[in-house]
Amino acid sequence: MKRIKAFFGWLRSCISPGYVAMLVAAFVLWYITKLGYTYTTDQEVTIVVDGGEYDVDCTIRGKGTDLIGYAVRSHRSVFEIGVDELTFDGESINDEGVRYRHISSLSLQQVLASRMSDVEVVAVGATPNIEVKPALTEANEK
Repeated sequence: MKRIKAFFGWLRSCISPGYVAMLVAAFVLWYITKLGYTYTTDQEVTIVVDGGEYDVDCTIRGKGTDLIGYAVRSHRSVFEIGVDELTFDGESINDEGVRYRHISSLSLQQVLASRMSDVEVVAVGATPNIEVKPALTEANEK
């Protein structure tokens, strides 16, 4: 314990408080400058379609400040998307007779891009299959 105190005492005598303050100020200014650049990152977003909640991986691009702001807000935000806003590129039926539709990646990308105005949605990962509700199928068949 005495050695640690002696080391910090020696360190304090070698480095002035002004030097430490300037070093911290330089780091803060460098970090602010770097946040002005454009970055691309992967982000998981939560979407709600027809009452079902799904997690989708997205690749987004934007300024560092916007991406940090989005990352902080995204833990609380959920994107509610209506079935009428999406297009589907396939339909399947499982063993129990339940019908599922596969959301088109391009359609989901466009809807998410309209919701995330401060960042650009570059790509959307694997899109979910959503269960087709009986009322929805009856309305489409008429």
